[in-house]
Amino acid sequence: MSTTLPRTYSPTVAVPLSMVIVAVLASAVNAVLALVGGAIGATGPGLQPIAYLSLTVVAAIGGAVGWHLIGRFAKRPRRVMRWLVPSFLAVSFIPDILIGVTTGTSDGWLYAAVLMSMHVTTITIAILTYRRLMPLSDREDARDTTV
Repeated sequence: MSTTLPRTYSPTVAVPLSMVIVAVLASAVNAVLALVGGAIGATGPGLQPIAYLSLTVVAAIGGAVGWHLIGRFAKRPRRVMRWLVPSFLAVSFIPDILIGVTTGTSDGWLYAAVLMSMHVTTITIAILTYRRLMPLSDREDARDTTV
């Protein structure tokens, strides 16, 4: 019995392509969010293009590689992603919440809200892209016994 799942996509094409798609689309949306956030009064280093663009590209690369590896080696990759993706999103909120708490002002919370919006849009674009280009399939012998 194999320890890996059969692929329904070519990783040499799908992984880099999904990285590029997510990086470009999420960067564009994050740029709009940063501009809107700045227009309504949010200020901070995370709204500078060098900060959010570089972190968006890192997230796109890490997400695509992680998605592929989990899809390839996990017995139930869909089940893993159902808890892993929300967990990553929740953890990404921690620094933003700390910004809001430590500043203690409405401006700090506005900045934190814009950053959280960037995280939500980036992960949403990533999941939609990865699901399309790198579909997950559970092993046939890995039956879900929970109800």
